[in-house]
Amino acid sequence: MTGWRRFELPHGPGSGYREIRQEGIRCFLRWGAATTGGKGSTSTLDDERHARRHASRKVDAWLRKGFVEVDRPADPAELDRQTPVLDVIRAGARPHAPVPAYLPVDGFDETYHRSHAPDHPRGFHEYFVLRDEGRGAVRFTVREQCHDPAAVSSFLAFLADRRDLPFDGRSHHKVPLPEPVGPFGHALFCSPALGRSCVAYPAVAARVATAFPIFDCEIGDADPEVLVDARIHGHGALPHSGWSRQPHPVVDLRFDVQPSFYRRTPTFKVFGSADLRMLLDVLPAAAAQSWLEARSFRGETRRFTPGTAAPFAEVSAFLHG
Repeated sequence: MTGWRRFELPHGPGSGYREIRQEGIRCFLRWGAATTGGKGSTSTLDDERHARRHASRKVDAWLRKGFVEVDRPADPAELDRQTPVLDVIRAGARPHAPVPAYLPVDGFDETYHRSHAPDHPRGFHEYFVLRDEGRGAVRFTVREQCHDPAAVSSFLAFLADRRDLPFDGRSHHKVPLPEPVGPFGHALFCSPALGRSCVAYPAVAARVATAFPIFDCEIGDADPEVLVDARIHGHGALPHSGWSRQPHPVVDLRFDVQPSFYRRTPTFKVFGSADLRMLLDVLPAAAAQSWLEARSFRGETRRFTPGTAAPFAEVSAFLHG
């Protein structure tokens, strides 16, 4: 991970600033007036080479506009690597708000739970499985309406022995469960950068990973990080806090279907089932040279043309495996 680089316009107090940091496949940006907190954004690229090139282009553009690189003021929160995770979160409570109460889970070592708005329709349960004397953790959440203590206990037992797995340098691990957790047969472990579970707390953002149960068809067996990121954070993202949901299979498509509302996509990209349905509906009447390819979580592909278009139910069954 590279540190933040800061650039300012040399025109006195209040001038604009830009900051950038590249971490793996992501570029983080901040900008605004030098006397304000500013705004921020994150760009996720295909791989680290593209991310480095993206960051370099941003820097070159700022330099051409007259920005000058300066030393960045140290942020104590970002330098903190020793304060236990739950202490940081407790200390981050808003003024006059109650301090969050994380209670130990009976029968599980270094595991804590908090119930958020249990009587509200959007209430949820939050779990932390700690590591490294509490300085790191794996976090997951479960919606109140589908919170099953038996399923949670089963998942905690599985997770407790693998709490170090998402910190081994890989972006993610898709792991078969020894026995089902509710309807799920696999678990997904996400590194802190991929899971983004504690971005609101800079002091622990790089120390808290994410894990949750999944259906086999929801994450590709050979998915690179950029595709997993799109599946769990992008449009129509996997609702991973809902443990009573139906499967959301991988829908990777590339196509040239004309006429349609969709722009030609020559490489596989992440889409939703609704997009697949719409493309299959218009494909039979499309131009003769139109085509569509669908890729499943196993990496298998099927190709369709106006003359070989298949019903949505058939293609959906192929994607579910």
